[in-house]
Amino acid sequence: MPNKHLKYGGSTIARTMACPGWASLAETIPQVHGRASDAAEEGTALHEAMEYLVEHRILRAPGEVQYETFNDITMTEEMVRDRLRPACDAVFSLMVRYRLNYASMHIEPFVEIIPDRAGGSIDLLCPSADGKTVVLIDYKFGHMPVSAVGNLQLMFYALCADADPATAELFAKCEEIVLAIIQPAHPEGPLLTFRMDVDELDDFDGRVAKAIGEAEGKSPRFHAGDHCLYCPAQAVCPIKTGEADAAAKLPAAHVEALDKYMPMLTDLEKWIASVRALAQQHMEKGGKVEGFKLVNKRPTRVWTDEAMVEALLKKKRIPKPSMYTTKLNSPAQMEKELKQRNFDPDMITDYISSVSSGLTVAPESDKREAAMPEAALKAALSRL
Repeated sequence: MPNKHLKYGGSTIARTMACPGWASLAETIPQVHGRASDAAEEGTALHEAMEYLVEHRILRAPGEVQYETFNDITMTEEMVRDRLRPACDAVFSLMVRYRLNYASMHIEPFVEIIPDRAGGSIDLLCPSADGKTVVLIDYKFGHMPVSAVGNLQLMFYALCADADPATAELFAKCEEIVLAIIQPAHPEGPLLTFRMDVDELDDFDGRVAKAIGEAEGKSPRFHAGDHCLYCPAQAVCPIKTGEADAAAKLPAAHVEALDKYMPMLTDLEKWIASVRALAQQHMEKGGKVEGFKLVNKRPTRVWTDEAMVEALLKKKRIPKPSMYTTKLNSPAQMEKELKQRNFDPDMITDYISSVSSGLTVAPESDKREAAMPEAALKAALSRL
């Protein structure tokens, strides 16, 4: 998989189009490259496994990579069954539907619309046999559902592939583009597609060019929204700092004003978390933040040699129930275990109940039903 990161890429194009100012602001933030999360590392491993399966033309036999290692992660039976097999089946169904063939596939092509500035890597790019359709495939192995409809990341990759000399010929006869998201964990199924006319790229090209042009200008626009979630510049964003300053100047909250204040919380909480993270990164590199210092977290006592302690306690005839604590796994863990052992997980369904740990405040759009607090319930009952 290519490991080249450009200033404007597929994963950030939605943010660039919504908030052109983020890119230049992010360049002022010291970059701290730590180890990726376990989920990210596993996702990379699964991408590499799919690349191998396509390259070696063994999509119908994903089990061949079981116990093989990619990105230092060994493919387990569960990963092959639940992730790779559905992904392979999805790719194969696209091959049949659009008459794709291995010979015309471009695996992980790195395409650029502005050399060394804007572009990215496509998981799989392939034209139909008649050249009238070009299919772009993006593997998503996470659990957060991703939509293919108007997917800006794939539209950006299509734009780059159409412009890049290495892949431009694929679009010579193209009339429609198919954006395909392959996500085994998606609740609607592992394959989601969106078809667009190739002419729509012209309009999208203008929107992208305008956004990048503004981002490269002297006074780019800033705008807050869902695209802020993973923005590295949140801590110093003028929109976020402005909201924080305004919040600090607000009078004490009154019940009558809660509908005004509550929508601010999510963005402010994200901003607070990003400021904390940036401050710690800065201080861990030797920087100073007036009024604050780095301290060790509260220590907890741990055994230095468990085997020696066990032997000592056994010698003193301390009974096992006094030495060890056991607890039945959660319903979710046991259902997973039963599936792996080819048992029907429904065998424990009658012994499971869903119990809420308490009340919390959520937006009106939340899918959960509104709950009645105990005080309100008692008041309602007293009126009967």
